[in-house]
Amino acid sequence: MLLSGQALADWEQQSQDKGVSLWTRQAEAGLVEVRAQCEVVTRLSAFVAIMEDMAAMPDWVAYSSGVERLAKPSSQEDVIHSRFDLPWPARNRDMVTLSRWSQDSDFTLHLKLEDQGQAYPKTKGYVRMEKVEGEWILSPQGGGLVQIRYQGLADPAGWLPHWLVNQIAVKSTAKTLGRLCHRIQGLRYQDSRYPFVTEPPATRTRSEEVKS
Repeated sequence: MLLSGQALADWEQQSQDKGVSLWTRQAEAGLVEVRAQCEVVTRLSAFVAIMEDMAAMPDWVAYSSGVERLAKPSSQEDVIHSRFDLPWPARNRDMVTLSRWSQDSDFTLHLKLEDQGQAYPKTKGYVRMEKVEGEWILSPQGGGLVQIRYQGLADPAGWLPHWLVNQIAVKSTAKTLGRLCHRIQGLRYQDSRYPFVTEPPATRTRSEEVKS
């Protein structure tokens, strides 16, 4: 289970570069769970807008070769198919996840990912990842500053040495979060609004900031 207030006592820091801090901890079967975070001035809705802009995900998600929505069970849920072209000698992977949005009373925004791979046909040329779980957590820090954190774990399935799996997981998470924290500040995302997202008091859109 991924808990927003979880202590880092059992985590080992792997890197801290360009505003992104990353930790890992051992999981079952020799795999590692990854946790990474950064802080950036942004509106919460901008993060939702980025996740809705699926055509642009290969521009910032490491190794992504395409993302599409397979179903929308509710206004705050999506079934997403993601494809990844991995470096040799790994075969390309894909995963199907249920994404669910929620928000706490303190304005913390959550996007939880649950594995749905067994419910959909496999894709030719891709190895279907298994036991995928993850969570994005956006925690307002005051003054418009938001901590963006990702924590996740997945079984790549098929044959891959654990050292390579873990290396790819660490590298891709750090690269993805770094790109996200830069991209989210773009005006095209900052002016977005969603009915299920409540912004902290006094939060303004980027356009309002420019005019003031």
